[in-house]
Amino acid sequence: MEPPSGPASRRHVPWSRLLLAVSLLSFWTLPTTARLAVETVPPLVAEGSVAVFNILEKKGLIIGYGWFRGNRVEQKAAIEVYQVLENSHTPGPANTGRETIKPNGSLIIQSVRKQDAGSYTVVTVKADLTNVSASGQLQVYSLLRQPSIQVNDSMVRQKGNRVVITCVTNETDISIKWIFNKQQLKAAKNIFLSKDSKNLTIDPIKKENAGEYQCEIFNIGTSNRSEIFELKVKDSWFDLTTGTIVGIMIGILVGLAVTGALMYFLFFK
Repeated sequence: MEPPSGPASRRHVPWSRLLLAVSLLSFWTLPTTARLAVETVPPLVAEGSVAVFNILEKKGLIIGYGWFRGNRVEQKAAIEVYQVLENSHTPGPANTGRETIKPNGSLIIQSVRKQDAGSYTVVTVKADLTNVSASGQLQVYSLLRQPSIQVNDSMVRQKGNRVVITCVTNETDISIKWIFNKQQLKAAKNIFLSKDSKNLTIDPIKKENAGEYQCEIFNIGTSNRSEIFELKVKDSWFDLTTGTIVGIMIGILVGLAVTGALMYFLFFK
């Protein structure tokens, strides 16, 4: 008995025909106006997390989905083909073992890596083997490691001196800002930043510069702050009042007198 010459049943579309339909697309140029839309969730994906490509505006009875790396449908770029009626998954050459297609056609990528960033294209195949395609973008950012702070001298500094605080990090493609007492550091005549903002110089140190300092590194998707460095500022001799200086001198003289009395008692009595 010869097979029917008419269209295949919607419930019994041979898997070979579905694969053939998708493979034939590799010889086509994708249409410039697709009737589908692809939504990436989240739009910016942290390295190591999960990315989802959702298909929007689907129409008609869809019997299969094919996902590809890049903007073109090519066999070498095939990630996976999913047959809806048979609930069957067929991985392609571009599948790393972290990608799978959900029953609704969405593409899931587990443990996202930096090299996963780029374009992804989906092809939907209907029961009559017509197809529609659309593309979406995946943007991946790395989680930044915590920076540290280094200073050029001891922890306690006198007013009028100079201090250099350095933000130490090996991260690239980042920006740096400085935090003072949990708020962004404001500009001042005695505060200077290097061109890359890694070095914060305070010259001369003033009493109001005492407090907690942190550096924060950030990029388009994430940020991280250093531990707190506390700048302690003590008055210099020139900043003390006359009464304070007199009191200190009296204290020194009294101490010397007591020491002299003890020495006399011990050695001459």
